[in-house]
Parts: sequence; structure tokens; C-alpha cells
Amino acid sequence: MPGAESVRGLIDAIPQIVWTNNIDGSTNYFNRRWYEYTGLSYEQPAGPSWEAVIHPDDASVSKERWQGAVKTGEVFECEYRLRNAAGEYRWFIVRTVPLRDDNRIIGWLGSATDIHDLKQAEERRRESEERYRLMVDGARDYAIFMMNPSNEIVYWSAGAERVFGWSAAEAVGESGKIVFTPEDRENEQEEKEIETTLRKGCASDRRWHMRKDGARIWVDGMMRRLDDEKTGALRGFAKIARDATQQHDAEEQLRRAHDELERRVQERTAELERANAKLRQAMEQRQMLEKQILNITEQERARISQDLHDGVCQELAGTAFLLKARARAIEGQSRVAADSLAEAADTVNANAQMARDSARGMHPIEIGASGLPSALRELCSRMNGDVSCRCDCPRFLRIDQNLAINLYRIAQEALTNSMKHAKASEITICLARTDGAILLTVKDNGQGKSRGRRGLGTLMMEYRANAIGGTLRVESTKRRGTSVTCRVPCKR
Repeated sequence: MPGAESVRGLIDAIPQIVWTNNIDGSTNYFNRRWYEYTGLSYEQPAGPSWEAVIHPDDASVSKERWQGAVKTGEVFECEYRLRNAAGEYRWFIVRTVPLRDDNRIIGWLGSATDIHDLKQAEERRRESEERYRLMVDGARDYAIFMMNPSNEIVYWSAGAERVFGWSAAEAVGESGKIVFTPEDRENEQEEKEIETTLRKGCASDRRWHMRKDGARIWVDGMMRRLDDEKTGALRGFAKIARDATQQHDAEEQLRRAHDELERRVQERTAELERANAKLRQAMEQRQMLEKQILNITEQERARISQDLHDGVCQELAGTAFLLKARARAIEGQSRVAADSLAEAADTVNANAQMARDSARGMHPIEIGASGLPSALRELCSRMNGDVSCRCDCPRFLRIDQNLAINLYRIAQEALTNSMKHAKASEITICLARTDGAILLTVKDNGQGKSRGRRGLGTLMMEYRANAIGGTLRVESTKRRGTSVTCRVPCKR
């Protein structure tokens, strides 16, 4: 048998606090761990030192229980906080058992195990569970419930009770099929949903479901697989769903409205096709008026050009003059304001120049009997610096005013198409009299295009050519540029 010193050494080596009590409950011995933890000295009395380190909030309860255990001879067990040498309190679970000899209590043996970290972990877990419960129960618009691997409901949220009508007491323990319609149960829809969830980890759930009162609701939800984080074993399923009946009804109404709209569109398309047939007939009759319309258009362009030049341009020029004058007037008071007004005046002047260019483009200089070559050369000169435009025209060519204007517009439209669509870098305008006809040709080295549907610009050039009794030919191929030729027979 080991001696008393050997037993004492063994007790001093264990990490728990160990002590012994007399028959009346007073402490008569502490092991080394007690003194290391509390920082108390060996010379201090055992009984008073114990009361000095226990937390005040725990002292009365633990004392009452200990006195009861001493009186009845039962095992004492309690959790309370003890102060360490640094002045911090930590939780311990304390257990004191009676030592008996022939069923007679001869003393007590106690131990205290540090459970502070465990208590904190439990507290964090409890707070986490509380937050989760508040979050789930607070989502009253969403039904959240869980099922075990056997598809038995083990959790039923307040939102699930609101959506489906069953209380938690009624739903827990029931099969997940409780919310499915009879036809979906017959088709084993729940089993198919679980099978998809097991295979893919989740499955959508958008279909009609049943409430407790028998009403059907359209549910938009999702089932997810729940696995153990450590082992990966299946723990069950979680289902989140919301009542989307109103949304489903709105979608159905929208679908019916869309179908009705499609039907009306088809009817309207048929009506438009009949109207187009009549329109084509009317267009054939209106072709005779094209020449008059072009003349009126030209007159209107000239009027707008005049109004733009005499009205807007003058107003802008006057505004710029006033801004500059005002800038000079306040230059001594505020240099920043003066600079802002001067900058505004420059902007207005730039806009005035743009307006003048637009006016000039809408109505060129007056074209007389010999002025078309000059007008075409002036048109070339207005091209920007990125495009080289050359005009190959005679110095003098006598043609009438109407013919000159329409040829000018054809050249202007062809030039615009070359710059805007063909992205040409070189353009040549040729005007000549040959074989009893006036020949206007506009060529570029742009991208060109394959044969296809004609644009509005080409149609306008054809209309103008027809109006003056000529023909228009457009030749365009990729990488070879475009050539627009208008031939108008005329007498010398």
C-alpha cells in the first residue's frame, strides 16, 4: 500500500482542485492546484480562504446546498465561479462525496473541475441557436421546416404555420407529404423531389400545395440536403417556401393577355397586309407627283436654310458678342467669371458656325446656268481633313437651274454616303457632257457593299434622277469602293 506522502504527491499532480473536509463540513486540506490557482498561501486557514474566492453571486446558493448535503450525507454537486490569482472568475463544477467507514461518515472528499471554456462554448451555442430561432420565426412570410432522412418533419417554423395552417405540434412527426396535393402524392412527387435533392444537393419546388383547411396555394420554394459537416453523412432535408399564389395568378393573367395580344397582332398584321396592297397601288399613282414634291422640298429646304442663317445664326452671333462684352466688363471684378463668360461665348460661336454649315448644306449657293461646277467644287472644299475630295469638272457648263439643283443634290447625297457608310479616304466628283447627255459620277475608295436592299439615300437619288428624266446606276463591291453615276440626256 502506498504511504500518505505518495498519495499526497499523486493528488498534487492532478489538474483538478482537490480538498478534504471534516465530518462537520469544515475544510482541512487543499492540494497544490488550489494554491496555484487562487494564489493563496499555505499558512492561511482553509475554511475562510474558500469563502474568499467564491463569487458573491454564487456563495449563498452553494453554501445552502453544502449545508444540506452535510446534514443528509448526500453527494454535493454544484456549479459556481472561483477567483484565480489574477482576480478573474472562472466556472467550476464541484463534487464532494462522503467518506464512510462501516456506513459511518468519517469525512468528505471534494474536487473542482474547470468548465469555464465549456460554459462559454455552451453560451455561444445557446446565443447562436437563439439568433437562429429569432431569424427563422421572424421570417413569417416564409415556411421553413426540416425533415429527417425518413422524411418525417422534425422542425416547423412559425412561418410554416402561417403559410400552411398546421401548428408545430400538428406537423412535427408527420410526413413531408402533408403539404402535397393528392395528385402529387399519387405521382410520388415528394419522392422525386427528394431523389433530385440527394443527387444534386437541392431541388426547386414550384407547384400547388395544400393547406390544413383544404385550400390550394401556389408555392415557390426550394429543398436542400443537410449533411454532417465532419462525416458528410445525410442528416435530413430543409425546405424553404413562400406563398406565391398572387404572383402565380398575375403571371397567368399576363400569359392570357399575351396570348390575346398575339391574336390581335395576327389580325392586325392581316389588316396591314391588305392596307399595304392598297398603299402600293396608291404609290404607283403618286409617282407622277414626285417631281413636284422634290421641287417643293427644295424650296422648303431653301426657306429653312434662310431662316436658320438669318435667324438662329444671327441670334447666336449676337449672344456671343454680348457674352464677350460682359466678360470684358466684369474682368476686373472676377477673373473666373469673365473666363467662364468668354468660354461660353466661344461655345456659342462654335454652335453658330455649325448652324451656318448646316444652313449651307441644306441650300447651297445659288446655282445659275453655269454655276454647277463651282457649286460642286465648293462642296468638295467643305470635306473634313481626313477625306481627300477632288472635283474634276469643266470651268463652264451651261444647264438649266432645275437640272443643276437636282444634280447637286445627287452629288451631295452620294458624298454623304461615302463618308458616313463607306468610310472612304478619297472621293472624286466628275461632271461632263458626253454623247448628248450630262454625266455626273461620284467615286470613292471605301469599303463598298454587296448587292442588297437599297437605302433611303439611294432611293432619293433615283427619285431625283427620274424627276429630271435621267437614270441612276450604283456599282458597289467590297474592297473596290462605290461608283454612283447619273446620266441625263439633254440638248446642247
